[in-house]
Amino acid sequence: MDGSDLFRLLHTLALFWAIAGLGAVMVPVGGNWGKKDMRQQLVAFEQAANAETAMFLPGYLLIGVTGFFWATFEGYNFLNDGWLLALTVIYLVTIVIFVPLMDFSLRRARLFALQAAKTGEVTQQFQDALNDNVPLVFGALISVAIPIMAWLAIYKPF
Repeated sequence: MDGSDLFRLLHTLALFWAIAGLGAVMVPVGGNWGKKDMRQQLVAFEQAANAETAMFLPGYLLIGVTGFFWATFEGYNFLNDGWLLALTVIYLVTIVIFVPLMDFSLRRARLFALQAAKTGEVTQQFQDALNDNVPLVFGALISVAIPIMAWLAIYKPF
């Protein structure tokens, strides 16, 4: 196994780790978003928060790190290889904009769910957080960005 194979393996493992983490975040949140039971939503937000910090964020950061080192090892040039520049821009937009907005909105909804559970009734803040659908939107955007980045890396169209 040479260096390229090692970087490919590490990058693939990071990709699977991040995708599993994203699924572990989106399934409980998406499946319980419209439910009326506050306790069920609170449990879903707890599961999503734990999955995000344990799986998705480390995996997604490792995608960038292993991808950078793999591209450097292979001798790709970010300016001459248009597909790599496009992939890098999509990754940076995702990690700088989409991931923090999803994280912030999940934490906001979780906080309001905890406050609502403590009072025993749905508060206006919690209802507003549920009406926003921000975690679902940015989670979906991340879910769309990952296959596009994979397509760019596999097929190198330009």
